[in-house]
Amino acid sequence: MSGAPEAPGAAPRLRTAAVLPVRGHLDLLAAVLEGLRQQETALDEIVVVDDSPTPVIPPTPGVTVVHSGGAGPYAARNAGVAASAADVVFFLDARSRPTPGWVGGLLAQFADPQVGIAGSQTRVLGGESLAARASEVQQFAALDKYLANPFFLPYLPTCNLAVRRADFDAVGGFSTVRSGGDADLCWRVQQATGHVLAADERVLLEWVPRTDWRELLEQNFRYGGSHHALRVRWADRGLRMAEPLPTPRLVVRSGRAVVRLAAAAPRGRTALAQQFVAVAGACFDWGYWRAHRRALRAGAPAAVSSSPVSSPAPAAPAPDRR
Repeated sequence: MSGAPEAPGAAPRLRTAAVLPVRGHLDLLAAVLEGLRQQETALDEIVVVDDSPTPVIPPTPGVTVVHSGGAGPYAARNAGVAASAADVVFFLDARSRPTPGWVGGLLAQFADPQVGIAGSQTRVLGGESLAARASEVQQFAALDKYLANPFFLPYLPTCNLAVRRADFDAVGGFSTVRSGGDADLCWRVQQATGHVLAADERVLLEWVPRTDWRELLEQNFRYGGSHHALRVRWADRGLRMAEPLPTPRLVVRSGRAVVRLAAAAPRGRTALAQQFVAVAGACFDWGYWRAHRRALRAGAPAAVSSSPVSSPAPAAPAPDRR
Protein backbone atom coordinates (compact mmCIF):
# COMPACT_ATOMS: atom_id res chain seq x y z
CA MET A 1 0.00 0.00 0.00
CA SER A 2 1.14 3.50 -0.75
CA GLY A 3 2.57 5.67 2.02
CA ALA A 4 4.87 8.08 0.16
CA PRO A 5 5.07 11.57 1.70
CA GLU A 6 3.87 14.57 -0.27
CA ALA A 7 6.51 16.82 -1.86
CA PRO A 8 6.61 20.39 -0.46
CA GLY A 9 4.26 22.64 -2.44
CA ALA A 10 2.70 19.72 -4.33
CA ALA A 11 -1.03 19.25 -4.71
CA PRO A 12 -2.45 17.02 -1.98
CA ARG A 13 -2.08 13.35 -2.85
CA LEU A 14 -5.39 11.68 -3.54
CA ARG A 15 -5.99 8.68 -1.35
CA THR A 16 -7.19 5.66 -3.38
CA ALA A 17 -9.23 2.54 -2.78
CA ALA A 18 -10.40 -0.29 -4.99
CA VAL A 19 -13.87 -1.68 -4.24
CA LEU A 20 -14.67 -5.16 -5.51
CA PRO A 21 -18.08 -6.81 -4.89
CA VAL A 22 -18.10 -10.60 -5.03
CA ARG A 23 -20.92 -13.14 -4.88
CA GLY A 24 -19.77 -16.54 -6.02
CA HIS A 25 -16.91 -16.67 -8.54
CA LEU A 26 -14.38 -17.22 -5.76
CA ASP A 27 -12.21 -18.96 -8.34
CA LEU A 28 -11.82 -15.60 -10.08
CA LEU A 29 -10.94 -13.58 -6.99
CA ALA A 30 -7.26 -14.44 -6.60
CA ALA A 31 -6.33 -13.18 -10.07
CA VAL A 32 -8.00 -9.78 -9.69
CA LEU A 33 -6.45 -9.27 -6.25
CA GLU A 34 -3.03 -10.12 -7.66
CA GLY A 35 -3.58 -7.55 -10.40
CA LEU A 36 -4.43 -4.90 -7.81
CA ARG A 37 -1.34 -5.73 -5.76
CA GLN A 38 0.87 -5.38 -8.85
CA GLN A 39 -0.17 -1.81 -9.64
CA GLU A 40 2.66 0.61 -10.48
CA THR A 41 0.72 3.26 -8.53
CA ALA A 42 -0.06 1.47 -5.31
CA LEU A 43 -3.56 1.60 -3.88
CA ASP A 44 -4.03 2.78 -0.30
CA GLU A 45 -6.88 0.32 0.27
CA ILE A 46 -8.37 -2.79 -1.31
CA VAL A 47 -11.92 -3.48 -0.18
CA VAL A 48 -13.63 -6.76 -1.08
CA VAL A 49 -17.35 -6.85 -0.39
CA ASP A 50 -18.67 -10.36 0.21
CA ASP A 51 -22.26 -10.14 -1.02
CA SER A 52 -23.12 -13.76 -0.25
CA PRO A 53 -26.05 -14.20 2.16
CA THR A 54 -23.68 -16.13 4.41
CA PRO A 55 -20.05 -14.88 4.47
CA VAL A 56 -17.70 -17.09 2.48
CA ILE A 57 -14.58 -14.93 2.00
CA PRO A 58 -12.06 -15.42 4.81
CA PRO A 59 -9.84 -12.66 6.22
CA THR A 60 -7.25 -11.81 3.58
CA PRO A 61 -3.91 -10.07 4.25
CA GLY A 62 -3.83 -6.52 2.91
CA VAL A 63 -7.54 -6.56 2.12
CA THR A 64 -10.52 -5.15 4.01
CA VAL A 65 -13.35 -7.68 3.75
CA VAL A 66 -16.86 -6.27 4.21
CA HIS A 67 -20.04 -8.35 4.36
CA SER A 68 -23.20 -6.98 2.72
CA GLY A 69 -25.42 -10.02 3.26
CA GLY A 70 -26.72 -10.49 -0.27
CA ALA A 71 -28.04 -6.92 -0.62
CA GLY A 72 -27.15 -6.82 -4.32
CA PRO A 73 -24.19 -5.59 -6.38
CA TYR A 74 -24.77 -1.85 -6.09
CA ALA A 75 -25.64 -1.94 -2.40
CA ALA A 76 -22.44 -3.97 -1.96
CA ARG A 77 -20.43 -1.30 -3.74
CA ASN A 78 -21.94 1.36 -1.49
CA ALA A 79 -20.92 -0.70 1.54
CA GLY A 80 -17.39 -0.96 0.19
CA VAL A 81 -17.10 2.78 -0.33
CA ALA A 82 -18.44 3.42 3.17
CA ALA A 83 -15.69 1.19 4.57
CA SER A 84 -12.93 3.21 2.86
CA ALA A 85 -11.31 6.58 3.44
CA ALA A 86 -10.48 7.23 -0.20
CA ASP A 87 -10.60 10.45 -2.21
CA VAL A 88 -10.92 8.44 -5.44
CA VAL A 89 -12.67 5.06 -5.51
CA PHE A 90 -11.85 2.49 -8.20
CA PHE A 91 -14.56 -0.01 -9.07
CA LEU A 92 -14.03 -3.34 -10.79
CA ASP A 93 -15.41 -6.86 -10.54
CA ALA A 94 -14.16 -10.41 -10.16
CA ARG A 95 -13.77 -10.80 -13.93
CA SER A 96 -11.68 -7.62 -14.25
CA ARG A 97 -7.96 -8.03 -14.88
CA PRO A 98 -6.25 -4.65 -14.38
CA THR A 99 -2.87 -4.13 -16.02
CA PRO A 100 -0.11 -2.62 -13.85
CA GLY A 101 -0.82 0.87 -15.22
CA TRP A 102 -4.57 0.84 -14.50
CA VAL A 103 -4.65 2.84 -11.26
CA GLY A 104 -2.08 5.36 -12.47
CA GLY A 105 -3.82 5.87 -15.80
CA LEU A 106 -7.22 6.53 -14.26
CA LEU A 107 -5.86 8.54 -11.35
CA ALA A 108 -4.08 10.90 -13.76
CA GLN A 109 -7.46 11.99 -15.12
CA PHE A 110 -8.35 13.53 -11.76
CA ALA A 111 -5.54 16.09 -12.03
CA ASP A 112 -8.24 18.09 -13.82
CA PRO A 113 -10.61 19.28 -11.05
CA GLN A 114 -13.52 19.18 -13.52
CA VAL A 115 -13.21 15.41 -13.89
CA GLY A 116 -15.49 13.45 -11.60
CA ILE A 117 -15.42 10.04 -13.30
CA ALA A 118 -12.70 8.17 -15.17
CA GLY A 119 -12.08 4.90 -16.94
CA SER A 120 -10.00 3.33 -19.68
CA GLN A 121 -10.35 1.13 -22.69
CA THR A 122 -11.33 -2.43 -21.74
CA ARG A 123 -10.59 -5.51 -23.81
CA VAL A 124 -12.90 -8.49 -23.34
CA LEU A 125 -10.85 -11.66 -23.67
CA GLY A 126 -11.84 -14.69 -25.69
CA GLY A 127 -11.79 -18.38 -24.93
CA GLU A 128 -12.72 -21.82 -26.18
CA SER A 129 -16.44 -21.69 -25.42
CA LEU A 130 -19.01 -20.16 -27.76
CA ALA A 131 -20.04 -17.66 -25.07
CA ALA A 132 -16.47 -16.50 -24.57
CA ARG A 133 -15.84 -16.12 -28.30
CA ALA A 134 -19.09 -14.20 -28.74
CA SER A 135 -18.19 -11.90 -25.85
CA GLU A 136 -14.85 -11.20 -27.52
CA VAL A 137 -16.70 -10.26 -30.72
CA GLN A 138 -19.26 -8.18 -28.82
CA GLN A 139 -16.70 -6.14 -26.78
CA PHE A 140 -19.41 -4.68 -24.58
CA ALA A 141 -17.01 -2.36 -22.74
CA ALA A 142 -15.46 -0.57 -25.74
CA LEU A 143 -15.19 3.13 -24.91
CA ASP A 144 -16.91 4.41 -28.04
CA LYS A 145 -20.16 2.73 -26.97
CA TYR A 146 -20.18 4.68 -23.72
CA LEU A 147 -18.53 8.00 -24.57
CA ALA A 148 -18.76 8.66 -28.32
CA ASN A 149 -22.12 7.00 -29.03
CA PRO A 150 -24.14 6.82 -25.79
CA PHE A 151 -27.91 6.50 -25.92
CA PHE A 152 -28.21 9.42 -23.46
CA LEU A 153 -25.39 11.00 -21.42
CA PRO A 154 -21.95 9.35 -21.48
CA TYR A 155 -21.16 6.82 -18.78
CA LEU A 156 -18.70 4.06 -17.95
CA PRO A 157 -19.19 0.47 -16.73
CA THR A 158 -18.43 -0.57 -13.16
CA CYS A 159 -15.98 -3.21 -14.32
CA ASN A 160 -13.56 -0.34 -15.06
CA LEU A 161 -14.57 2.86 -13.29
CA ALA A 162 -13.12 5.45 -10.91
CA VAL A 163 -15.16 8.13 -9.18
CA ARG A 164 -14.17 11.15 -7.14
CA ARG A 165 -15.39 10.37 -3.61
CA ALA A 166 -16.85 13.83 -3.03
CA ASP A 167 -18.99 13.44 -6.16
CA PHE A 168 -20.02 9.92 -5.18
CA ASP A 169 -21.15 11.13 -1.76
CA ALA A 170 -22.85 14.21 -3.22
CA VAL A 171 -25.35 12.04 -5.11
CA GLY A 172 -25.76 9.41 -2.40
CA GLY A 173 -23.78 6.67 -4.12
CA PHE A 174 -25.24 3.99 -6.34
CA SER A 175 -28.97 3.46 -6.61
CA THR A 176 -29.57 -0.01 -5.21
CA VAL A 177 -31.02 -1.46 -8.40
CA ARG A 178 -30.23 -4.90 -9.83
CA SER A 179 -28.85 -3.54 -13.11
CA GLY A 180 -28.03 -0.22 -14.73
CA GLY A 181 -26.62 1.41 -11.62
CA ASP A 182 -23.41 2.46 -13.38
CA ALA A 183 -25.20 4.60 -15.96
CA ASP A 184 -27.51 6.04 -13.31
CA LEU A 185 -24.58 7.04 -11.08
CA CYS A 186 -22.58 8.62 -13.90
CA TRP A 187 -25.59 10.59 -15.10
CA ARG A 188 -26.47 11.84 -11.62
CA VAL A 189 -22.88 12.94 -10.98
CA GLN A 190 -22.77 14.88 -14.25
CA GLN A 191 -26.10 16.60 -13.62
CA ALA A 192 -25.55 17.32 -9.92
CA THR A 193 -21.92 18.48 -10.00
CA GLY A 194 -21.29 19.63 -13.56
CA HIS A 195 -18.21 17.42 -13.59
CA VAL A 196 -17.25 15.43 -16.67
CA LEU A 197 -16.03 11.97 -17.62
CA ALA A 198 -12.50 11.35 -18.86
CA ALA A 199 -10.81 8.22 -20.14
CA ASP A 200 -7.36 6.89 -20.83
CA GLU A 201 -7.78 5.37 -24.29
CA ARG A 202 -5.18 2.68 -23.68
CA VAL A 203 -6.29 -0.84 -22.81
CA LEU A 204 -5.57 -0.76 -19.08
CA LEU A 205 -7.96 -3.53 -18.09
CA GLU A 206 -9.00 -6.86 -19.55
CA TRP A 207 -12.18 -8.73 -18.69
CA VAL A 208 -12.73 -12.48 -18.46
CA PRO A 209 -16.04 -13.44 -20.13
CA ARG A 210 -18.61 -15.97 -19.06
CA THR A 211 -18.22 -19.43 -20.59
CA ASP A 212 -21.83 -20.64 -20.40
CA TRP A 213 -23.90 -19.57 -23.40
CA ARG A 214 -27.10 -19.68 -21.35
CA GLU A 215 -25.65 -17.20 -18.83
CA LEU A 216 -24.68 -14.87 -21.67
CA LEU A 217 -28.19 -14.93 -23.13
CA GLU A 218 -29.73 -14.40 -19.68
CA GLN A 219 -27.35 -11.49 -19.12
CA ASN A 220 -28.42 -9.80 -22.36
CA PHE A 221 -32.08 -10.36 -21.45
CA ARG A 222 -31.42 -8.54 -18.15
CA TYR A 223 -29.70 -5.73 -20.06
CA GLY A 224 -32.88 -5.18 -22.04
CA GLY A 225 -34.86 -4.89 -18.83
CA SER A 226 -32.34 -2.53 -17.24
CA HIS A 227 -32.32 -0.38 -20.37
CA HIS A 228 -36.08 0.06 -20.05
CA ALA A 229 -35.80 0.75 -16.30
CA LEU A 230 -33.27 3.51 -17.00
CA ARG A 231 -35.61 5.11 -19.51
CA VAL A 232 -38.45 5.04 -16.99
CA ARG A 233 -36.26 6.39 -14.20
CA TRP A 234 -34.88 9.21 -16.34
CA ALA A 235 -37.98 10.06 -18.37
CA ASP A 236 -38.52 13.30 -16.41
CA ARG A 237 -34.90 14.34 -16.94
CA GLY A 238 -34.64 14.21 -20.70
CA LEU A 239 -34.36 10.52 -21.59
CA ARG A 240 -37.24 9.73 -23.90
CA MET A 241 -39.27 6.59 -23.49
CA ALA A 242 -39.55 4.40 -26.56
CA GLU A 243 -41.68 1.55 -27.78
CA PRO A 244 -40.15 -1.91 -28.02
CA LEU A 245 -40.07 -3.60 -31.37
CA PRO A 246 -43.55 -4.77 -32.41
CA THR A 247 -44.11 -8.35 -31.32
CA PRO A 248 -44.41 -9.84 -34.85
CA ARG A 249 -41.21 -8.10 -35.91
CA LEU A 250 -39.44 -9.30 -32.79
CA VAL A 251 -40.55 -12.89 -33.41
CA VAL A 252 -39.29 -12.73 -37.00
CA ARG A 253 -36.01 -11.14 -35.98
CA SER A 254 -35.40 -13.77 -33.29
CA GLY A 255 -36.26 -16.63 -35.63
CA ARG A 256 -33.90 -15.32 -38.29
CA ALA A 257 -31.10 -14.99 -35.74
CA VAL A 258 -31.53 -18.63 -34.66
CA VAL A 259 -31.70 -19.91 -38.26
CA ARG A 260 -28.59 -17.93 -39.19
CA LEU A 261 -26.82 -19.27 -36.12
CA ALA A 262 -27.44 -22.82 -37.30
CA ALA A 263 -26.33 -21.92 -40.82
CA ALA A 264 -23.12 -20.35 -39.49
CA ALA A 265 -21.90 -23.56 -37.85
CA PRO A 266 -20.27 -25.02 -40.99
CA ARG A 267 -18.43 -21.73 -41.62
CA GLY A 268 -16.36 -22.06 -38.49
CA ARG A 269 -15.93 -20.72 -34.99
CA THR A 270 -15.68 -17.02 -35.88
CA ALA A 271 -18.85 -16.99 -37.96
CA LEU A 272 -20.68 -18.88 -35.24
CA ALA A 273 -19.56 -16.42 -32.57
CA GLN A 274 -20.56 -13.44 -34.71
CA GLN A 275 -24.03 -14.82 -35.25
CA PHE A 276 -24.42 -15.71 -31.59
CA VAL A 277 -24.05 -11.99 -30.84
CA ALA A 278 -27.19 -11.45 -32.94
CA VAL A 279 -29.03 -14.06 -30.86
CA ALA A 280 -27.90 -12.25 -27.72
CA GLY A 281 -29.21 -9.02 -29.25
CA ALA A 282 -32.60 -10.65 -29.71
CA CYS A 283 -32.56 -11.57 -26.01
CA PHE A 284 -31.90 -7.91 -25.20
CA ASP A 285 -34.94 -6.94 -27.29
CA TRP A 286 -37.13 -9.47 -25.51
CA GLY A 287 -35.95 -8.20 -22.14
CA TYR A 288 -36.91 -4.65 -23.13
CA TRP A 289 -40.25 -5.89 -24.51
CA ARG A 290 -41.14 -7.73 -21.30
CA ALA A 291 -40.15 -4.79 -19.07
CA HIS A 292 -42.24 -2.44 -21.22
CA ARG A 293 -45.29 -4.70 -21.01
CA ARG A 294 -44.95 -5.01 -17.24
CA ALA A 295 -44.59 -1.24 -16.88
CA LEU A 296 -47.77 -0.66 -18.88
CA ARG A 297 -49.68 -3.13 -16.75
CA ALA A 298 -48.43 -1.28 -13.67
CA GLY A 299 -49.75 2.01 -15.05
CA ALA A 300 -46.50 3.57 -16.29
CA PRO A 301 -46.76 6.32 -18.93
CA ALA A 302 -46.89 5.16 -22.54
CA ALA A 303 -43.85 5.62 -24.73
CA VAL A 304 -43.50 8.99 -26.41
CA SER A 305 -40.83 8.20 -28.98
CA SER A 306 -41.93 7.01 -32.39
CA SER A 307 -38.70 5.07 -32.90
CA PRO A 308 -38.77 1.51 -31.53
CA VAL A 309 -35.91 0.46 -29.30
CA SER A 310 -33.82 -2.34 -30.71
CA SER A 311 -30.74 -3.96 -29.36
CA PRO A 312 -27.68 -1.81 -29.96
CA ALA A 313 -25.79 -5.08 -30.45
CA PRO A 314 -22.99 -5.59 -30.03
CA ALA A 315 -23.29 -2.82 -27.45
CA ALA A 316 -25.64 -2.84 -24.49
CA PRO A 317 -26.03 -1.07 -21.17
CA ALA A 318 -23.59 -2.41 -18.64
CA PRO A 319 -25.24 -3.37 -15.40
CA ASP A 320 -23.96 -5.87 -12.87
CA ARG A 321 -20.85 -7.66 -14.19
CA ARG A 322 -19.71 -9.56 -11.15
